[in-house]
Amino acid sequence: MSKRCEEDPPPEYTEKFLVVGIITSEAFQKCRFIVNKLYNCFPDLYEVPDIRPMLNVEFTEYLIKIQRKYGNGIWSLQKAVVVFLNEKYLGDDEALMKHLSKKYRFSFSQDWYELGKCHLTEYLGNIMRKFRQLAYVTVSINSRVIGAMLFELYNDLVPLACENFMLRCKLQIGGYVGAPIHRIVKNGWIQCGGFNLQETKMPCENYVVPHNRRGVLSMCNSRRHRDNTTQFFITLVPASWMDHNYVAFGQLIQGAEILKRIEEVPTDYQQAPKDSIEICKAGELVFNPPPDFISEEEFDKFQHIEPTTLLDSLIGPPMGTSDSTFSMSKFLMGLYGLKTDIQNYLPVSPPQYVLQEEDYNLRQ
Repeated sequence: MSKRCEEDPPPEYTEKFLVVGIITSEAFQKCRFIVNKLYNCFPDLYEVPDIRPMLNVEFTEYLIKIQRKYGNGIWSLQKAVVVFLNEKYLGDDEALMKHLSKKYRFSFSQDWYELGKCHLTEYLGNIMRKFRQLAYVTVSINSRVIGAMLFELYNDLVPLACENFMLRCKLQIGGYVGAPIHRIVKNGWIQCGGFNLQETKMPCENYVVPHNRRGVLSMCNSRRHRDNTTQFFITLVPASWMDHNYVAFGQLIQGAEILKRIEEVPTDYQQAPKDSIEICKAGELVFNPPPDFISEEEFDKFQHIEPTTLLDSLIGPPMGTSDSTFSMSKFLMGLYGLKTDIQNYLPVSPPQYVLQEEDYNLRQ
């Protein structure tokens, strides 16, 4: 990018850009690069830009939120980025380039795809540093794969539900792989998990996560405040009436178009889809997972923590054994640091209501 022309008079005020978009899109990466470059080259003319990378679910919600305020410009947006200048709507990357072309000339040699991939890894890594897991669920309709949905699991808030869900995602037999999406409630939710899985006896952990968005991941249960089942559902609309009836434990963050495809499948009078919809693959998205063990030094340090700061029931068996559902290394990382109303349900031995990897036989 060339320097600003000397004959141009200095502006009477500084300019501040706001760039919001899907982190992997070329348009967002280009806008992000340009506004950062402007600030770095001309800090006296431009304020620190406000850059908000998002995945497609959050970006869609953001557009809906601002559409009434900014009108037709947002409704006609064609690209996965929106740019504001001093709180006024400017447009997409082409509008930004047109606005700046009066003062500057640009030439680019960046690989926007690689930049997007690097920033996506950083974005997801920040989620993992909160000690939260990322679960993916790949879906097929009539034996044809349509794509995957990615969920952020709130392990710090609802650890048992997240642990149980992730374990079932990882199991190739007796887990969610091959399970149908058997119910679609229009303007309500889609329900998954099937009827042929081994039941769990897991209490309703807590109700701290609200059902206030599209894409909330929540557990079905047999009755209010009673045992959760193996089935789960994904909300299609905000549903506050569910807040004290069902345990929400995650949020869809990528794959909005996949949820839309499922939602549009026609149903019969019993709300069952007329097409065959199945989970064909599921698991955890990881980059460099920490080892599931602790050293002698870590163990000694753990032993000297004040008892008042511990959830004693979360401490697994002595080091060297592996029959605990809960990992001591994850405890040290803070994964189980939040006190909830589930302490009485957490014995030292593996809880019976969390499916163990060897318990994968299908229910007769």
